Amino acid sequence: MKNIKYKSSVYHKIIFAISLMVLLFIGVITIKHIKNISDSSKLLMHTYEVNLELEHLFSSIKDSENSMRGFIITKDSIYLKPYQKATTDVNTSFVILKKLVEDNPIEQKKLQSLFEIINKRYEFISNYIEGKDRINMDEDYFFKKNFRESSELLERIRNKLNEMIALEEMYLKNRNELYRSQIFLTPILTLSILFITLVVLIFAYYKINKDVEKLQNANLSLSKSQFLSYQAEILSEFGTWEWEMHDNSLIYSDNLYRILGVEPQSFVATNEKFLEFVHPEDIKHVDDIIQKIMDNHELPYSYFRIIRADGAIRNLRATGKLFVDERGNKLILGVTEDITNESNKTDLLKTNYDDLIKVNNDLKIFDQSSKQAEILGNYGSWILHFDNLEVSYSDNRFRLLGHKPQSFKPSIELFIDFVHPEDKQTVEEAFIKAKADKIFPEIDYKVIRKDGKIRRFKTSGTSFVDLSGRQSMIGTTQDVTEDYNKSLHIKERNKELEQKIKELNEFNHVASHDLQEPLRKIQTFISRINDKEKENLSDFGKEYLSRIESASNRMRVLINDLLQYSKTSRSEAQLVPIDLNIVFADSLLELSQNIEDTNAEITNTNLPIINGVDFQMQQLFSNLISNSLKYSKQEIAPIISLSYKIVVAKDEELIKDYSQRKFFKFEFKDNGIGFEQEHAEKIFLLFNRLHGKTEYQGTGVGLAICKKIIENHNGFIYATSALNVGTTFTFYIPV
Repeated sequence: MKNIKYKSSVYHKIIFAISLMVLLFIGVITIKHIKNISDSSKLLMHTYEVNLELEHLFSSIKDSENSMRGFIITKDSIYLKPYQKATTDVNTSFVILKKLVEDNPIEQKKLQSLFEIINKRYEFISNYIEGKDRINMDEDYFFKKNFRESSELLERIRNKLNEMIALEEMYLKNRNELYRSQIFLTPILTLSILFITLVVLIFAYYKINKDVEKLQNANLSLSKSQFLSYQAEILSEFGTWEWEMHDNSLIYSDNLYRILGVEPQSFVATNEKFLEFVHPEDIKHVDDIIQKIMDNHELPYSYFRIIRADGAIRNLRATGKLFVDERGNKLILGVTEDITNESNKTDLLKTNYDDLIKVNNDLKIFDQSSKQAEILGNYGSWILHFDNLEVSYSDNRFRLLGHKPQSFKPSIELFIDFVHPEDKQTVEEAFIKAKADKIFPEIDYKVIRKDGKIRRFKTSGTSFVDLSGRQSMIGTTQDVTEDYNKSLHIKERNKELEQKIKELNEFNHVASHDLQEPLRKIQTFISRINDKEKENLSDFGKEYLSRIESASNRMRVLINDLLQYSKTSRSEAQLVPIDLNIVFADSLLELSQNIEDTNAEITNTNLPIINGVDFQMQQLFSNLISNSLKYSKQEIAPIISLSYKIVVAKDEELIKDYSQRKFFKFEFKDNGIGFEQEHAEKIFLLFNRLHGKTEYQGTGVGLAICKKIIENHNGFIYATSALNVGTTFTFYIPV
């Protein structure tokens, strides 16, 4: 058997060497032949090019002759332009011809002679063009003589061109014959090459086919045996293994990995790795088995337990025999079988049965819960089967229509009979769309119940395919009459509320302005008393006058703050992109005098562009800065900073929003007197003050305005502070 394989291998090498030599020889001949044909083709094209250029040269000479005669006869310079062009073409043709015949001495000599003739002829013509010779065709003897000589030169040119053309035609004939002979040999050479190649390929194919046929038969038998063995392992729940004794390597079959509860070939097979699956109580026993295999080169039937990767405990049986291959290598071929007894299967079946009972009970409970949920939620469910257009209702769907559960056989037509005449078309179109597109749109409509009451329903449905492949649509119908009535009531109440708010805003505006008028008069009278009568008042009178003036000033500030708060509360303004750097700079400019008086140091990072209301954001910054300046420490210059960063809502504990929304987080810090943290929410309430009127001026409206501005921008504002440390206002505005 080995000799046969060796001879076959030698045959293949010889065939390969001969084929390679033949292909190289064929390639050389083919390349040489193709080169000869290419050279012949180039020579033919060269001859055609020379002939064509000679014709073009003669044509250009004739054009120049005709143009010159026209000039001589008419004395019109218009003929000089075509003459000059023809002259240029003649020179160009000479350059091309000189390049074309540079490899032909005979043609070069003829071309040089032709050039001299043409040059001599142009000397005659140039005399007339340049005006050297006076032209009188009737009386000038020299003109007639020169004209005759020019005609003779033209005839010589024609003859010389004919000689060159005749020579090229001779070349063309010879080269054409050579080309035809080479073309004639091409198919013969090609067929010969194909025949030789075909003979070599047939012989090679014959030898290879014989070997391949034997190999295929052997592989087919091996594949069948391997497939049967593979299926047998799976069906019989056993796996095979090979233990190479010379290098102590192991090979597991795919199913042995499966018995261990892992994917096939998921790890390198070793005895140590296998011991990791062995039950702890059987590890010593398996160690003894491995030692017996190494000592005796065989394994009698042995039993042990394993713990699979999924935690299941399995009982296995293993056996092995010594096998020596043709090269003398010793292998232990073994089989390991899962022999977990049938009681485990019975226990599994019992467990599955118990689980099935439990699931069935859970389904019953779920069904009852669904029925109760339908009653409490005032809705019912329905199913439309597309194959036969049959409809089934839940119990509460019947109740919604004023009927007892399952009191009639539902259908599309019967349901449409319950629909109010005004909405029948809407419901019919929805069912048509459901049949055609398998989509039931959400619709609102009215029905007339069995007791004659008109109720409002909302219905929607979605398509699904059950385990049997049957396509249906399951939908829900809810009685939304109460919700609809509540909605109408809410709309009416909203209209009333909007009217009240409008009236309240008008009242606030009028009241504030009406209050300012007597206040201005009071302040005017106080001013006059201070100017003219203050010295006539007693000390008590001066004190009372001072208190009146202070009270009127507080009243003016309070009215202005109320107007500002009322203006801020009206959030009709649209949010547009604004640059906070510009807005903050305007606030600093507005408070520049106060900042200078307190020697405050105010810094800010580069601020973003947000969607907001320009004047409200400026009011926000102005109020915060004023608040920090007002509550700064005595003898210590205020230090104020403003910074921002972009954050995700779920990462911020303050705003209690667990979504992925992004916010601009601003931090406004100062080093003022601060306050106790327990008052952090009170400071944003209207008219709320943490200090007396005599300690710090203010109305308790400024921070309330800040909170309202942030709310108008759909954001949040918080304050954190510590006494004598400072305060930080943190506010969030959506990105």
